[in-house]
Amino acid sequence: MSPRGPVVHYGRGAIASLPGLVEGLGAARVLVVHGARSFEASGASRMLESFAPRTEVRRWHDFSPNPAVDDVARGLDAVRELRPDAVVGVGGGSAMDMAKLLCVLDGVPRADLEDRIRSGPATGTRRMKLALAPTTSGSGSEATHFAVVYVGDAKHSVAGPALLPDLAVIDPALTESGSPHQRAASGADAVAQGIESLWAVDGDDESRSLARRGLRLLLAGIEEFVAAPHAGVARSMAVGSHLVGRAINRSKTTGAHALSYRLTSRYGVSHGHAVALSLGSFLDAHARADASDLRTSVRPSEYRRALDDIAGVLGASGPADSGARFVALAHRIGLPMRLSDVGVRTEPEVRGLAAAVNAERLRNNPVRFSQDELADLLMRCS
Repeated sequence: MSPRGPVVHYGRGAIASLPGLVEGLGAARVLVVHGARSFEASGASRMLESFAPRTEVRRWHDFSPNPAVDDVARGLDAVRELRPDAVVGVGGGSAMDMAKLLCVLDGVPRADLEDRIRSGPATGTRRMKLALAPTTSGSGSEATHFAVVYVGDAKHSVAGPALLPDLAVIDPALTESGSPHQRAASGADAVAQGIESLWAVDGDDESRSLARRGLRLLLAGIEEFVAAPHAGVARSMAVGSHLVGRAINRSKTTGAHALSYRLTSRYGVSHGHAVALSLGSFLDAHARADASDLRTSVRPSEYRRALDDIAGVLGASGPADSGARFVALAHRIGLPMRLSDVGVRTEPEVRGLAAAVNAERLRNNPVRFSQDELADLLMRCS
């Protein structure tokens, strides 16, 4: 496990090389964690034929689309039964996050699992090797050192260097089989990660460079990828998603992600769509902010440069136009962009979303928002 991230194998058809790569890490017993439908639909399941006969392989997919602590407990039962040398996660962000969680929570008793998840950073070491292969272009989970898990309605982020995989296989061909909504939502998540990485308090020159490169690829390909995916745009989306994943690994996410998790857990909105719903309003609010609204660690000149970069990649006339540009893009790829479209119809419901905000991610937002200000921001989306 490199401190700078996994060894990446890229190419159309690269998924077929994954078994050999995992066996090359010394694995004789392998647990494959995968999406319930995407593993077959994407063609990723064909890779199982490439494992050597001597390698013991078990498949597991008994978890929800938004993994919860009970899902992790069932996965750890599978780990205890097989005692794998390696865990392979193949799927969207949920499948890859689950593979990460099983590796770093291996050996934790069920009675202690919730406390360990709530306690914060994960251990820096793990017993098993970890390999990840995305079947969507959006989460960037194969490039990040954190994973999401829910305890009730509360979202927790388990983080630590051991969550970075040993290797990642990026095969653009796997990403074409999802539904148009899935492609739109995952693509919107990647675009949001890139935008948030550009203005994140914890961002640096490298994360901003990765975000700019990734956004250019994503925004050039997302509309065609949603409408009629083919090899060229699938490549742009796969590479762009990975680049912004690497950016977020350094910078972490900000306000739109902080507000998204209750939309997912309470209203069943897919993660990328939930992030997109408030991002246009965040872009508007950030364009209106002045130096007195910024966190003390944020330099106004760098902040304005970030807003100009975002406007540039969105093709906006300036920061004040960025929010409208993003919302128009979301509409073009088929994402409803009003909270009322997803079941949030009353002011108390909107204020409940603001009250449930993920405070850790909000601290990474360059502009300070009170709970009332967040509620007002959300009301503009209702």
